[in-house]
Amino acid sequence: MSIEAEPGKKTSGTLTVEDGIDQGTIIPLTIVNGRNPGPVLTVFAGIHGTEYVPVIVLQELAKEINPEELAGTLVLVHIANVPAFSGRSVYSSPVDNKNLNRVFPGKQDGSISERIAWVLTNELIKGSDYFIDAHGGEFNEQLVDYLYFYYGCPDTDLCKKSLMLAKAIGNKYLIPEKYTPDDGTPQATYSDLIAIRLGIPTITLEWGDRGKVEHEKVDFAKKGLNNVMRALGMLEGEVITFESQVYLLDEKFIISEHNGIVYTFVKKGQYVTKGTLIGYVSDYHGNLIEEYHSPIDGIIVTVTVAPAINKDNTIYRVARPANSFDF
Repeated sequence: MSIEAEPGKKTSGTLTVEDGIDQGTIIPLTIVNGRNPGPVLTVFAGIHGTEYVPVIVLQELAKEINPEELAGTLVLVHIANVPAFSGRSVYSSPVDNKNLNRVFPGKQDGSISERIAWVLTNELIKGSDYFIDAHGGEFNEQLVDYLYFYYGCPDTDLCKKSLMLAKAIGNKYLIPEKYTPDDGTPQATYSDLIAIRLGIPTITLEWGDRGKVEHEKVDFAKKGLNNVMRALGMLEGEVITFESQVYLLDEKFIISEHNGIVYTFVKKGQYVTKGTLIGYVSDYHGNLIEEYHSPIDGIIVTVTVAPAINKDNTIYRVARPANSFDF
């Protein structure tokens, strides 16, 4: 990587994704290199085009962290997917129509999303001791502040460190994800799965929704990242213990079988019982063509709030809340 910071310094710059079978792009980032030695914590924002809270959080954090007070190195990727961000594109790149967080570890000779993933994997993830991929609800989504962490790693310490990140960041809802070993599939996977398979403790989280930037969300997120750095010994200070975190289990996805217009009766975080009518889809003339009922007793994790819906889109995610989880 061509961008470096001397001990006790911070540097901002860009990584270049070269032109290939389609256009290239840049990846803006800041490196804060602490005065004292310590771990490398890498945080991504902007993998998807309209997930804005993490972008603002990392901009502010880059200005606020004093390298003289930091042990280790903080790597902040401000916008991982500039084409999607500048195009205000939900989920996929406007250049190759691919979802960046479905093509890791990427291809050096692939389309633009695959080349971005390749650079992010080889230049940043592989050099990390800890990794956080920060997301948020896009224009069409309402969601609770949840995160994914892995359990069942062959290296139990790896999963314990991932759970430590999950506990320290402060998001209320924790979703356990079973570790899966590398089966040789080179594509169609997530940044955090690549990290955990490389032996790097990781979480993927959500801050905010509907593309809105709310100051309380930004402050909450910065508080969480600072707490993670205290937990890792990168910053001095007492580590906050969050007592109200809830596990979300048995997550169910409710997927549209039609193109049409969605009407919803529920909001994020709302508790529903099994069989409750939570929404429906009409055709473009307003005729009802599909109803949606909750498949379990649980809370609404995500809900599509934009009227437009397409076949195979996820409209709702519902999960069962629990105060504990048997690892």
